[in-house]
Amino acid sequence: MTDRAADTLSVRLLGPPRALVNGKDIALGPPRQRALFAVLALRFNQVVFTTQLIDAVWGEDLPGGPKGGVHTYVAGLRRVLEPGRTRRSPGTVLQSYGSGYRLNVPAGQVDVAEFERLREDGRRFWQDGAYADANTTFQAALDLFDGVVLGDVAGPFAAAQRDRLSELRLAMVEDRIDILLAQGRHAEATGEMETLTRDHPLRERPWAQLMLARYRDGRQAAALAAYDQARAISADELGLDPGPMLTELRQRILAGDPTLSRPVPALVAAATATRVQRTLPRDTRNFIGRDPEVETILRLAAEPPPDASAVCAIDGMGGVGKTSLAVHLAQRLAGRFPDAQLYLDLHAHTAGTRPMSPTAALDKLLRALDIPGERIPADLDDRAGLWRAEVARRRAVLVLDNAADAGQVRPLLPGAAGSFVLITARRRLVGLEADEFLTLDVLPGRDAVALFAAIVGADRAGAEPAATEAVVRMCGCLPLAVQIAAARMRHREGWTAAHLLARLDDEKSRLSELRADDLSVAATFSLSYRSLDAAGQRLFRLLGLFPGLGLGIHAMAALAGTDVSAVDRALQDILEAHLVDEPEPGRYRLHDLLGIFAARRCQAEESVQDQRAARLRLFGFYVHSTNNAEELIRPARRDRAAEPPPGTVVRPLADRVDALRWLDSERPNLVPMVRAAAEHGFPDQAWRISRYLWGFFEARGLWADWIASHEIALSCTREVGDQLAQARILVGLGVAKKDLRRYDEAIEHYLAARVLMRAAGFRSGEAGVLTNLGNTYRHVGRLAESVDCHQQAVEISRQGGDSVGEAIALNNLGQIYRDAGRFEESVRCEEQALRMCRAAGDRQLEGVALDNLARAYLSLRSFDLAFTYARQGLVTCRAAGDRYGEAVILDCLARIYRVTDRFAEAADHWRQALVIAESLNSPLAADLRDHLDALSSRATVR
Repeated sequence: MTDRAADTLSVRLLGPPRALVNGKDIALGPPRQRALFAVLALRFNQVVFTTQLIDAVWGEDLPGGPKGGVHTYVAGLRRVLEPGRTRRSPGTVLQSYGSGYRLNVPAGQVDVAEFERLREDGRRFWQDGAYADANTTFQAALDLFDGVVLGDVAGPFAAAQRDRLSELRLAMVEDRIDILLAQGRHAEATGEMETLTRDHPLRERPWAQLMLARYRDGRQAAALAAYDQARAISADELGLDPGPMLTELRQRILAGDPTLSRPVPALVAAATATRVQRTLPRDTRNFIGRDPEVETILRLAAEPPPDASAVCAIDGMGGVGKTSLAVHLAQRLAGRFPDAQLYLDLHAHTAGTRPMSPTAALDKLLRALDIPGERIPADLDDRAGLWRAEVARRRAVLVLDNAADAGQVRPLLPGAAGSFVLITARRRLVGLEADEFLTLDVLPGRDAVALFAAIVGADRAGAEPAATEAVVRMCGCLPLAVQIAAARMRHREGWTAAHLLARLDDEKSRLSELRADDLSVAATFSLSYRSLDAAGQRLFRLLGLFPGLGLGIHAMAALAGTDVSAVDRALQDILEAHLVDEPEPGRYRLHDLLGIFAARRCQAEESVQDQRAARLRLFGFYVHSTNNAEELIRPARRDRAAEPPPGTVVRPLADRVDALRWLDSERPNLVPMVRAAAEHGFPDQAWRISRYLWGFFEARGLWADWIASHEIALSCTREVGDQLAQARILVGLGVAKKDLRRYDEAIEHYLAARVLMRAAGFRSGEAGVLTNLGNTYRHVGRLAESVDCHQQAVEISRQGGDSVGEAIALNNLGQIYRDAGRFEESVRCEEQALRMCRAAGDRQLEGVALDNLARAYLSLRSFDLAFTYARQGLVTCRAAGDRYGEAVILDCLARIYRVTDRFAEAADHWRQALVIAESLNSPLAADLRDHLDALSSRATVR
């Protein structure tokens, strides 16, 4: 973040929220606005969606129109954060991103981020034995607090963050006391410990610290008195005796344990006289990100279950960094679990090695605790019993890495409280009773870039920021892939990020490039793939043929050539192996690199004929499913697909809303699907899929997708020699380009389509072309030609009994009469068109007719009728899911409000229309902004 405006902003949240611009406090406004600022500030440099802001600020206590409240408070914050910003300026500090907002501010200027940085630095100093540096760093972090965290900020998010940050502060105070004890400064720490035990009487750690400090100060009786006081409080408040930390320390004080007199790195490390067993691997040098997961696990360690050891299961795809996270956390928690820090690889996915049995695993764990072999029973249950008894005497952190299933790890879990277990697995351990289940995804983009830079060096990565980001994207932000790519570049001094990017650019060789020594992305994926049964492997590799970004189970069934229930059974195995994600219920996707891996497996294991048959089934699924959707969206259309062949999988659709919802979910796949069908030799399927998306593209205003798919389809119709299909695709291109105001191109497409329609003798199609041509002529001022086209279209449609075609032509003819000032004739045309649209049950065309009729009555200054028809039109467009039509009718209502001097309501409706038009990237948005500016200028003048 280098923008000067953002660099002047500082944020303080470790007390009442404050924002300082150039060192001066600014007023953050009313309470809810302050709460919204706090949410954005705590998620600085991240997009926070409107729904998240509503949940965070209001929770269940929702006001009417909470989105409007968010917009209002965002506008208020922008005024104070960037007072010189104009209304049309995008801003630099508080920016809009789709349906969310991002507060841009460097991390060093947010006190919470600075606190967390200092906390990590202090812990690192502590682990390295640099106690003075650790103490100074912790004190600097504590000095950032300025009263109650997020003081006077309401809302559930603030409450949760207040608790979290307050707990971190308290734990840091305790850590600092441990450091003072490690330095032998027990007398200095006594005052802080007495304050902690008074303010937090149920926390055992400060009591233990106080006991140890008094003992070292030669006051054994006072140390035991502290235990008695803690025990009395625990009995009164909880009805329980103190835990093992206090009871064991008491026994050692009574026994005069000489080790208690020696300064040690931390209290918990001094609490046991037994030899510490450490088998943890070295922590990764370049651990980046994973803040939410780290926070969750550290919170569990700080507040474990009272009657059992804490267990956290971490699952995720191969190479996502599960082991790195578990080892990193185990190393960080070592001070809290001083008696043993153990690591065991269970080999669920190790090449050439069978998964370790629970019996063998227990043997290794017991030997790691110095239990001699002759004491280890042969029976699994007896061995597990001995393990539980031994670990119950210790506070241990245990990493069980690379687990196969719940049955493998269940006998290895400690029975008593006091230990912490981290389990990693590629499969979800659904049968395990754990306190936390975490599923790791790939790294966020900025963390993946930071990991790459940490390995290759900040200078080399920073010299080519765009190429570096592109390399990381090629790696799919998968930590293993990023690490391998970065390691290869690091050891080749002549390589640049651009050179590495060029090597990764070809999908066919990308997995081969992501290999270094014994590390290989493909080999990691292969282990997971081989763990599937035959049905799972076949389905997974066929997914490599899918050209889109995510698919539903019916599309999978089409690819596999089987029924949905069989696919569902195979899919569950693939999901548990994390070879496929389910980002939303019923929608599935492959990580980019897994998609390449699946395609490679498909090419290697499926014949060319079987691959072509699978693609034919997939494209057939989209032909007939989009045809069914079009039937519900545009029931009066003129062309339909033939009946699907027996065995064709088709997506079931209940009604228009269901059809639009399904196509919304499929949108990222639609243009790639048309392109793939064309490229793989299925031109007939390609143009048909594109043609049957007309209603969806029109209802959602997706002009770019419409044009892209139709341009591919036009080439396909010429390839198959189908002139009628070619004419229909040309009409679709004309409609899309007319809506984008590219009128000359639209006219050219319509004229070419009319020639083809006439040649094919398709009169109703010719009428449709004339209607669209006439409407476009109207927009360029060629009114006589426009009237002539519409009159011909009315006559042809009437002769052919095509009531919908006649209604469309009448709709447009009415608009021309309105432009010409012939308002009564306009009303007659629109009323006739409205009756025909309603008779045909076409809600989208009905919305158009209602809008035209309202505008005609507005021209006649019959405001009541204009309001009536416009409001009916708004209801109709929303029911039809016609977003563009909704924006147009909102504009109509705003015009009526403006003419009747109801300026606030006019502005409100234009703003609603503008939100929709901008979301559709429609040229209408520019007109709406002009209307709002004119209205604002009028208000200013008045």
